[in-house]
Amino acid sequence: MRRGLFTAAVVLTLGLIASEAAAQMFQTPPFPQLRAPRPSPGARVTQIIGLSEVSIFYHRPGVKGREIWGKLLPYDQAWRAGANEPTLFTFSDPVRVGGKQLAAGTYRLVIFPGEKEWTVIFNSEVKNWGTMYDAKYDSVKFTVVPQQGPQEEWLSYSFTDLTPTSATVTLAWEKVKASFKIEFNTLAKLQASVGTWQVLNQAARFAIDNDLYINEALGWIDRAIGMEKNANTLRTKAELLAKAGKKQEAVSVGEEAIKMFKAMDQSRMSQMQKDLFTAFEKMVAGWK
Repeated sequence: MRRGLFTAAVVLTLGLIASEAAAQMFQTPPFPQLRAPRPSPGARVTQIIGLSEVSIFYHRPGVKGREIWGKLLPYDQAWRAGANEPTLFTFSDPVRVGGKQLAAGTYRLVIFPGEKEWTVIFNSEVKNWGTMYDAKYDSVKFTVVPQQGPQEEWLSYSFTDLTPTSATVTLAWEKVKASFKIEFNTLAKLQASVGTWQVLNQAARFAIDNDLYINEALGWIDRAIGMEKNANTLRTKAELLAKAGKKQEAVSVGEEAIKMFKAMDQSRMSQMQKDLFTAFEKMVAGWK
């Protein structure tokens, strides 16, 4: 009798275990769940501006034959400037957006489109769903005037008018586009450059190539020469002096750079380095 009860208990226990295992097997498949593509696909665009970076993450709704402005998007109501989750801008450094100062970080973009003017807002609340906008988190607000543009079926963001310190961000959708300028303090980043003479020389070369911060760059190259006086640092200083209108000093430093270069083991010089100093020698002769 006891053996029969024991056997029945074992069978019942095994049955319960098997049933639970079967239930788990059907409830939690051993393979990932498939997701359907979203009607408004996600996108990311990133741009380096000088020594800073800005990235935009957004979702791209399509026109799909709909009337957008004033209909699908009512005028003077908050719009997430995209679809689905918030449109997010991330700035690596402090930035001026639409002429207003904004700290480094990530922000939600909110736009109130109007018939003649749009209000653009950068809002610090970034975790809630795209349509959940709270004005108390507004960090920067300014206006832009939308323009007519070519047909854009899918909403897009792009960077144009790129300089070493700034760029224009353009939102385009349907036949409307709106733009605003972002500006970084590239000089402050360069001023903070520390480390090797190569870094300082590179910063000074940036100033020469872009015709920016010439007086500041003379300080950078003097720091570089204090660490390592060589043909390259002297060449950079000579070019900066010429940019500053100090041609006589430029000739003197330039000739010293050429003399130092020619004293080096030419067999170890690349053809690019040789060509560089050949061109520089002609430049010094032109200053004379």
